[in-house]
Amino acid sequence: MNPENVFIIMRSHNDMPLVAETLRMVAKQEHPFTLIGFDNASNDRTREEVHKFAAAVYKVPKGEYVPGRVLNNGMKSSSGEFVVFLNSDCTPVNNKWLTNLLAGFTDNSVAAVFSRQMPRPNCAPLFARETEEAYGDGHRQKFWKHCFSMASSAIRRSVWQKMSFDENLQYSEDIDWTWRVRQKGFNIQYVPDSAVFHSHNYSLKQYYKRHYGEGKAEARIFHWTDWEKFWLRYSLMPFVRQILTDWKFCLKSLDSKSFALSPALRLTQMLARREGFLIGLLEKRLRK
Repeated sequence: MNPENVFIIMRSHNDMPLVAETLRMVAKQEHPFTLIGFDNASNDRTREEVHKFAAAVYKVPKGEYVPGRVLNNGMKSSSGEFVVFLNSDCTPVNNKWLTNLLAGFTDNSVAAVFSRQMPRPNCAPLFARETEEAYGDGHRQKFWKHCFSMASSAIRRSVWQKMSFDENLQYSEDIDWTWRVRQKGFNIQYVPDSAVFHSHNYSLKQYYKRHYGEGKAEARIFHWTDWEKFWLRYSLMPFVRQILTDWKFCLKSLDSKSFALSPALRLTQMLARREGFLIGLLEKRLRK
């Protein structure tokens, strides 16, 4: 990857003070860049903070945020073959985040690359474990249908020009795009040497909403066999595995509070994802 200037597209919404930390670390990157912001009706001075570092900041009015549309507009507002996306609450861990991320484009078959995400120091233990499992050295990713996160990533413009982001999805638009890209023969590269701090301490209500949305989206995105759709395979087996993994983690750290919380958290996850998945399958059949 040559050292030419690249565009970084940052999406933001009420992320103070994390956005200030993120911007300070972005400013330290050794690779040259131009920052473009898309702010979704922030009222906590997030937009003003992004303005200090960005060449331009576009306003996304309240109630009008559609992920795929914002990503497509980000591509239209930038130039160059490689375009980087960074959420405003994703803080690079060092000044090589951008260089290492772009190094993931090892050949023309790579359409997109994504960073490792690390839990912040204040992340609740079970959410921290979840983040490390999803990313870390990447070994768990091979067990999933597909893995990608737009939160800290970069994509190849020539591929996007043939296939833009779906503007009808409210969740998992990044999974949808990279999955479609893979079906065309391109590769998606995980780059653990490019790392950011990114985690959330969800309430059970927030956790339910997230997994409902993701379950609904993945029902639409992927093809499912009867066995993969079956409640035992899709819901119960992951539920049991997650609890056992949580408990093993908690026993090692002597964390009795998280040990007791795990069943409620994983039950919320299972029920939300199952409900969203079934609704998504129904909508998929009706569209056909």
